[in-house]
Amino acid sequence: MGNLSASSPPVMFSHLLRLRSPILVLLTLFVTVIIVPSSLFAQETEGSSPLELGRRIVPDVIGIVAGPSFNVVNGSLTTGCPCTFDGGLGVSGLVGLMYEKNLLTPGPTWRLGTVNIGARLLYETRSVSSAFREYENNTFRSVKQPSQFYTLPILYRHLAEVNYGMLTLTPYLTWNPLTIGIFQPFVQVGIQGGLFMGGRARHTKFILDTQVRLPTNEEAIVEFPNPLDSALPGTSSIVIQDTSFTPPSPLQLAASITLGTDIPIGTKFRLSVMGNYLIPFTPLSLGLVRPPEPDGNFTVSAWQIMLALKMNLER
Repeated sequence: MGNLSASSPPVMFSHLLRLRSPILVLLTLFVTVIIVPSSLFAQETEGSSPLELGRRIVPDVIGIVAGPSFNVVNGSLTTGCPCTFDGGLGVSGLVGLMYEKNLLTPGPTWRLGTVNIGARLLYETRSVSSAFREYENNTFRSVKQPSQFYTLPILYRHLAEVNYGMLTLTPYLTWNPLTIGIFQPFVQVGIQGGLFMGGRARHTKFILDTQVRLPTNEEAIVEFPNPLDSALPGTSSIVIQDTSFTPPSPLQLAASITLGTDIPIGTKFRLSVMGNYLIPFTPLSLGLVRPPEPDGNFTVSAWQIMLALKMNLER
């Protein structure tokens, strides 16, 4: 097992100053997604016919986005024991901003609904945990017969918890086949770029067989020494490892596929309910094994439920 070590509380923004330049890059890209289409459409409008001008009836929108993220571990992750954990689940959250600009609306040359280009700029957290059980042989000394030692299998549970944050930018295309009615369904497809903002990994070991019976009919208590003071009563769990980590690549890439619906609220606002699935491309190695060994197949996909309050912009 790894060495027990004390650690400070998780601080998700501990590398904020060091990552200032990449953050500015993401913010610049987000603004670019907004400004470039606006410039192109402004140039196009100058030479457009009245018929073409009449087609652009879908307003641009800005909005705020928030929701839970249900995370799934793909492959396995390795802690510093080394111990290998297969699979895992977790729940976390996201919050941020979004912007959409209309590209196509139904008209003489396009009759397949509305197409928008947009982007989401979010702060997302990822939390996952994975566990397994195993038997380990432990040696016990008899009180009745001090010269006798017995080796018995004891059941333990190992728990790995991984938490990290990312600043993500997701440019996407939206196809909306219906723009009338109470529910206006849409499909989004995009690519997400995530800037890693810091993370922690924690490995805890639990004793499940806290009492055993020796062949001499004696009962023995199974416990770990108290990590604070060996003179104090023992404990049934112990932290093997609790440390920060940074993946080899701070830029995490994923495909984003979204299904949702717009619900108009008057003429100015809309409420969007979305289900988003993220398919990761970039491995997320913890690098906790000494010497370092990559977790080449460790990635985290996510099923996200996003609620967005959108405001229509005047043209």
